[in-house]
Amino acid sequence: MNIAEAILKYLKETGVDCIFGIPAGIIGPIYDALIDVDMKPIITKNEAGAAYMAARYASTSGKLAVCAGAGAVGVANMMNGIADAMRAKAPLLVITGYVNRWQIGKGAIQEMDAQHIVRPITKYSNTVMNETEVMAELDKAVRIALTPPFGPVHISVPIDVQRMEAPPSLPAAPDPALLQRIPFDPAELDRAAALLNEAEHGLIMVGRGGRAAAEEIMRLSERLQWPIITTPSAKGIIPADFPLNLGNYGFSSTDAAFEYVNASPASCLVILGTSLGEASTCNFNEALVAGRKVIHIDRDGKEPGKVFKTDAAVVADLQDAVPYLLRQAQPAPGAFKKPLPLNEPYELNHTGLSLRLFLEKLSKVMPRDTRYVCDIGEFTNFVLKYLEVPAGGDFEINLNYGAMGSAMAGGPGLYLADSSRPVAVIAGDGSFFMNGSEVLTAKEYKLPITYIIINNAMLSYVERGQKFLYNRTMPDYKQERISIADMMRTAGIRTMSVDRLEDMDEIPGFVREMAGPCLIEVNTDGSEPAPILDRLKALKK
Repeated sequence: MNIAEAILKYLKETGVDCIFGIPAGIIGPIYDALIDVDMKPIITKNEAGAAYMAARYASTSGKLAVCAGAGAVGVANMMNGIADAMRAKAPLLVITGYVNRWQIGKGAIQEMDAQHIVRPITKYSNTVMNETEVMAELDKAVRIALTPPFGPVHISVPIDVQRMEAPPSLPAAPDPALLQRIPFDPAELDRAAALLNEAEHGLIMVGRGGRAAAEEIMRLSERLQWPIITTPSAKGIIPADFPLNLGNYGFSSTDAAFEYVNASPASCLVILGTSLGEASTCNFNEALVAGRKVIHIDRDGKEPGKVFKTDAAVVADLQDAVPYLLRQAQPAPGAFKKPLPLNEPYELNHTGLSLRLFLEKLSKVMPRDTRYVCDIGEFTNFVLKYLEVPAGGDFEINLNYGAMGSAMAGGPGLYLADSSRPVAVIAGDGSFFMNGSEVLTAKEYKLPITYIIINNAMLSYVERGQKFLYNRTMPDYKQERISIADMMRTAGIRTMSVDRLEDMDEIPGFVREMAGPCLIEVNTDGSEPAPILDRLKALKK
């Protein structure tokens, strides 16, 4: 058994069932060994797509994802996906090849020092020159990736080392449950519970880290009768129809969430599992915490107190902390009444199809348990404010890194991590043109993913932003309208077009019993004003 095969067998023991990437000469032994190890290769159309797929696989499942490619052009193409995983705190292992050791420094084809290129966007990066150290370094990297806070790691192995004989025994696979256990201080939780019980009115803010504790968070909300707001990355973790969910806050807040933060009597704020980035705080606006006792609980010790001063900073896993608070919290004497609707009434202030009305209807025509993966663009503002994710559904976005095209490639990764529920990607035409070729990867592997492409034939976010910031724009931001449905139909993808809201009635039948991906093109003229003022003000500030 050579080292390449040993690497794969170790990863198989850790629970890895597929590897994303593109084969190349200097990573060839790894891909050759896949023939002998029961692990599925997912060959993408670009290494960027492979890294985005792996990042989405890891960020929603919490399982280790693996991406493999060349150490030069391959890792350069992966950079955005690796950075995406870093901002999402996703456990991703990147394995890259390197030229033969005797070639180093002589100008060999694809010779490049990947170790130092990716070091700023990984938790750990190393090139292993000694064949006796490969498996120990691999084990070290995997454990670092799976230790909170999760994140990407990178190992580079020269091709001649990959071919060498492996040691007779492999390292024992890590136990993720042991690595991820976060010890906590009960005294800090007692302090947090005391602050809860002192406050007559309060508010719970849920971030991406609340995914594994959603049921307990809702029970705490019901016991206290404190409403919940979710960060953009946590949309869908608390169902839209939960009686105390006010919806998204921060980037494109619902009107109800924004109003409650700014005008409610809440004297205590409980922050659960969020880093409180710009997208979650309306550009770090102190209105969220002003006049309130602040409890911040996160399993990453760097987060509490980083953005806002806290009165109780608790480093703990929410699966431990929330039940602890639930046991000590006093039940509320009264009931909170959720304001409905969450947003101001629709106003016809544009021409063409309304994206707002399309999104408000979308979850009613898609399967109830759909997992939505949202890309980046002006349409994102509409999605965060108006798309409702019901109980059983889910939502995924990495707004903190904000890479266009990330969901186009990430959708297959989400489905491969959990194939029990349908996946729908929502993206714009700009995102499609960046990474749309990965729809063909979904076709190759017969992945039943619905791609919903908002086509307004322009870079509308840039267009509107330039007008707001500089009082002028340029015609180059508008493009010749190209039918993406026609493009994909030529490639053998089932497609349909939505030009009127009435066309949406055909969606339930269209997405039923899919044998592979399908694409729904939503044609708009881009004239509907988007709820983007907070972002533009932040750029001007």
